[in-house]
Amino acid sequence: MAPRLIITGSTGYIGARLAALARERGFEVVELGRRSEAKWRIGDEPAASDLKGGAAVVHLAHSWATGPETAEENNINISGTVKLAEAAKAAGVLRFVFASSTSSRQEALNVYGRTKYRIEQHLAASFAAPIVRIARIGLVYGGPRAAMYGLMAKLSALSPLLPMIGLSRKVQPIHLDEVAAGLLTLATDESQLPQTFVLAQEKPISFAAWLRILRRSQGKGNLHFIPIPLTAALFACRMTKLLPLIPTVDPERVLGLAGAAPMESGESLRLLKLNLADPLVVLSAEFGQKSGEPSRNEAEALLHYLGAAPTEAQVQRLSEGLRREGLAPLGLSPTLIRHPRLLSLFEPPANQTQHRLARALYLADLASEPERQRRKKAGFFKAILTISSDVLLLPLRALFAGRYR
Repeated sequence: MAPRLIITGSTGYIGARLAALARERGFEVVELGRRSEAKWRIGDEPAASDLKGGAAVVHLAHSWATGPETAEENNINISGTVKLAEAAKAAGVLRFVFASSTSSRQEALNVYGRTKYRIEQHLAASFAAPIVRIARIGLVYGGPRAAMYGLMAKLSALSPLLPMIGLSRKVQPIHLDEVAAGLLTLATDESQLPQTFVLAQEKPISFAAWLRILRRSQGKGNLHFIPIPLTAALFACRMTKLLPLIPTVDPERVLGLAGAAPMESGESLRLLKLNLADPLVVLSAEFGQKSGEPSRNEAEALLHYLGAAPTEAQVQRLSEGLRREGLAPLGLSPTLIRHPRLLSLFEPPANQTQHRLARALYLADLASEPERQRRKKAGFFKAILTISSDVLLLPLRALFAGRYR
């Protein structure tokens, strides 16, 4: 008989991926909440038949209808979560996984962070405490462009000049698949003790760096910022609700960013056996799969730069190679794609073999090799000209090499 996993918020950004992963691994998934035909909503008394026989409950649902300072007994996120956890304990469920946030702290600027903190405190003091595992989840990215990730992807691609707060704040991204895997391990691994885990990259990066990764992954050029104060940002949030064609930004998200603080995640990742991927590599592959045209244009530009008149076979070989190595799209600017010879300014020194552009040029060389061997070899004077230009461009390459690292 398949083990039974109960998930609240199963149609949300994280919940949908977790439910799919659990089914792939042979679980019987019981979905609670959100659907129109749902038998349970947060705050309701759960039916014992829904919980009985469950290996675990993963609680992802969150209601946004409660005011910020609502008393504990009237805040359904708090009372509803405790009620669900205690009902699960009474029904014999072995583990209750509560999806919290890295913004969870008593003095958090946003309501969401303060509420998550209060829920954690109430769970620790509840009858259900022995089966509770808390997952503080970092900045989730990847998969469908939804929730906070979808908003940031849109904003970063909107313009090369972006007004923004909290550029020096540190964030800890984690891919949607990695979050789902971590939650499933917490729900099923008997060796994990009732405690708080942090699901997030071990090494924080600045919010500005994170936005640039999102923009580069979408094949866009560089991103510049206009730092703005928090009050102006909150005012701008209200304006986004009035202006068409601009993504609406919830002030709660801005306050969450303004109050962000890194958390130590190394021990949690080790316990859960999670080895998190490089966000730039993963996102480049995902955006490349969703939009093949930028990758194809870049493949043609790389081949032109190497002196080839690209054939369809060469472009296909190179596009496939770039995707396989997580290099598509590289993020070459439209100017470089139109004038591939300018790549000579950005080509890194020969010893930087792990440089993204160097790896892409190596693949381009391999992709063009079969046809190139049939062509006439370069003459002596052309070889001298090539060597001379390399020597003359060396200082500029040293200066610009970091652009497509």
